[in-house]
Amino acid sequence: MANFDILFYQSHNPMWVFDICSLAILEVNNAAVEAYGYKKKEFLAKTIRDLRPPEEVAQVELLLPEIRTTQTHLREFKHMDKAGNIFHVEVMSYPIDFEGREARLVVTQNVEDKRAMAGELELTQTKLNRMLETTSIGFLRVDDQSIITYWNHAAEEMIGYDRKYLLGKNIWDVFHEAVDTNFYIRYQHAIEKRENAEFESYFWPVQKWFAVIIYFIDEELVIHFRDITETKMYEEELLKKIDQLKEISYLNSHYIRKPVASLLGLTGLISQDLVEGEEYKDIAGHIHECSRELDHVVRRINNKVNDEIGYTVYDQIQNFPLNRLVENVVVEASAFHKDHHVILKNNEEVICYGNKHSISVALHRLIDNAAKFSPDAKDIEVCLDIVKHNAILSVHDYGVGIDKAKLNQIFMSFCNKKIANQLGTGLATVSDVAHRHNGNVWVESKRGKGTTFSMRLPMSNIGVYKQAGTTDFSAYQGPGLDLDYQQDDDILTANWHGFHTLHTVKTGCLRILTKVSNTNARLILNDNTGVAGTWDDAVEWVSTEFFPKLRDGGVTHLAWVYSPSTFSRISTDVTIANLDGFEVKIKTFENRDKAMQWLRNAR
Repeated sequence: MANFDILFYQSHNPMWVFDICSLAILEVNNAAVEAYGYKKKEFLAKTIRDLRPPEEVAQVELLLPEIRTTQTHLREFKHMDKAGNIFHVEVMSYPIDFEGREARLVVTQNVEDKRAMAGELELTQTKLNRMLETTSIGFLRVDDQSIITYWNHAAEEMIGYDRKYLLGKNIWDVFHEAVDTNFYIRYQHAIEKRENAEFESYFWPVQKWFAVIIYFIDEELVIHFRDITETKMYEEELLKKIDQLKEISYLNSHYIRKPVASLLGLTGLISQDLVEGEEYKDIAGHIHECSRELDHVVRRINNKVNDEIGYTVYDQIQNFPLNRLVENVVVEASAFHKDHHVILKNNEEVICYGNKHSISVALHRLIDNAAKFSPDAKDIEVCLDIVKHNAILSVHDYGVGIDKAKLNQIFMSFCNKKIANQLGTGLATVSDVAHRHNGNVWVESKRGKGTTFSMRLPMSNIGVYKQAGTTDFSAYQGPGLDLDYQQDDDILTANWHGFHTLHTVKTGCLRILTKVSNTNARLILNDNTGVAGTWDDAVEWVSTEFFPKLRDGGVTHLAWVYSPSTFSRISTDVTIANLDGFEVKIKTFENRDKAMQWLRNAR
């Protein structure tokens, strides 16, 4: 009992002992007497019912079965002191033998201050939630399993998904279109390194630029993002205008001055009566030639200005029937190109979520291009096909075709806007429109059989959701890469398939590097047979970043099987050309079996 006396009577917490049958208070310490305002004699004349407000007494009766067990209990109750003040207490009780009677020892703590603080915290949290719901900044929170736990109103407005649709889902199941993008790479790096990150990222399904900040709070990852599209677009337009003005200034100073000077000189001869008889005819001929030259330059300037017209920051993306748009463009193009018969050969029914105006401009450019380079052919065919969840717009002419040198120049124009502008066919605009939709443009041509320009526009899950209010997240299907390592041959096979972009190529190549590191493979079969379209925007990265890492990883030979796509083949050729003098032996093949045999002979 000596230990009991020390703990009980000297404790700063109110304590008492009560009989579990009668509920009478048997003993009480000074802290309880002081806290409740009773004299000790008054306290000992009470039961535990008397310490509760009248409306709480019935609850004591409900707890009797638990009170009379041997378990320890911790609960929060309302108590009332002698003055009638009601306050919250945290009560811990456990069984004790007190002077031969079955009793319980009670230790209490006033939690009014704690509850007040919790109330303030709750109020603060309410205010914070209100701020998060009224701000124009998007907030997203995910747990350590990448499950979305919060998605605010601004995020709903900027992206389109309702929070009820996202909460509880894995972020990468929902935003499959963002896999392999800069956002995905920075997110994974932040998770791996447990580091905060701040960056800009383009999200193509909504065609918006976002300034993104990622940081950790406890075990959750918080992402907030704001729309900076207008600023980015204005920057782009400003740079375009600067380049355009520079080129127009060059044309004015170098090309207009000559015919204008000649016209001034010739008309001066006439005005000064220095021309006689038959000389008028010669002068008229010269004036005509100078006028034609001037007209050509003026047209070139006008074309330059017109080719720069794409779409502005104010254009909104929307759901629309792409097949209807194609029909309208064909009708408009037929009225303009009267020397050609523009035929709608195939036009699959499909709803597109994108920039309607810019896609229309791009298709017009492709038809204009086809008419320009097939002056002796009458037909131009326009097709809309659906291939692996991608809308493929293609324009085919029956001209003489494009030689390899010209194809290479067109290919390079998609990598370099200055080269594209030099072509003067609006291809820079077409390429820009495709890339804003996460697509691309490529060309197939055969001498004597004509040329086909194709533009790819991938489907998006957000587009389906905005149209139907629901999606199973299968509308977007990214490209793939299958890896297989044959240990007996020391050959790593990389089977690429589908349409690829810079980010998907990067992701695939990094997977190859990891496999090389894990298997010590020295021979690689890089099979592009299943690749469609082009991956022109990844050429530089593959040649300058990927191949040096392959070499450093110990790879000695790489057999590259061509894709049937012309632009994919050119991408391969340009990549290899950039590797002149490279230590890894690389050879291209049309046939997979021959490529495999070459690798086996290299062992």
